[in-house]
Amino acid sequence: MTIDRVTTGPATAGTAVGYTVEELARKVGMSARNIRAHQARRLLAPPVRRGRVALYDDTHVRRLEAILTLQRQGFNLVSIEAMLGVRNGDEAPDGLTAMLQRLATERPALTHALTRHGVIGRAPDGTVRTVRPRPLRAALDLHRVRMGTVPALQALSEVLDSVKPLADELVAAVTARMLALAPELGGAGSRPSWSDADRETILLTQGVVNVLTEAFRLAVESQAEAHVAELLENQPGPEPSGDNG
Repeated sequence: MTIDRVTTGPATAGTAVGYTVEELARKVGMSARNIRAHQARRLLAPPVRRGRVALYDDTHVRRLEAILTLQRQGFNLVSIEAMLGVRNGDEAPDGLTAMLQRLATERPALTHALTRHGVIGRAPDGTVRTVRPRPLRAALDLHRVRMGTVPALQALSEVLDSVKPLADELVAAVTARMLALAPELGGAGSRPSWSDADRETILLTQGVVNVLTEAFRLAVESQAEAHVAELLENQPGPEPSGDNG
């Protein structure tokens, strides 16, 4: 039975109207599956249940509209999690926090790029914080080869810009191949509940991430040493000083 709009109890403060997930999907222009995926990521609060019916309210509408707006601006879900307070920032040393704050003031375009890629984020009070510490630390470790902080972070941003289209293609191709090799993964009708489907989606997503990450790491490690050594050999040396005595 489909319920168009239902008067509910106080699901959230000041709310008296409920939407089924299908109605909510139509209202915000998003698939019901994506709505449930946002719930699984804790980007969206769960609905209130009235018997066997799950009902959403206008606070869910506003939250989903905010998510869609941020996505249209180029932010990925990791960044959105940080910006909406779902993903906690890494506990960074005071020096790193101060450096990121200076970067936000002095290099706003670079800060925006790193935020868009989900490396850093902003707390509700405007403080810049780390969200994905591993790529940030990898870039900052370049100080060991005398590369400054801003050039290192600029290099990280440019690498992420270059890798993202490739990642989009690889994720789609690898996921499709996994589903072809194990078609039971796509059999939504055999799952007992949507919570099980959400859990399977999360596990499959993590599996794709792990396989691609390790495969890419292996490929890069296999090629990097020879290529870097060749590039360094071809770099022009320092100009002679002309002082022979």
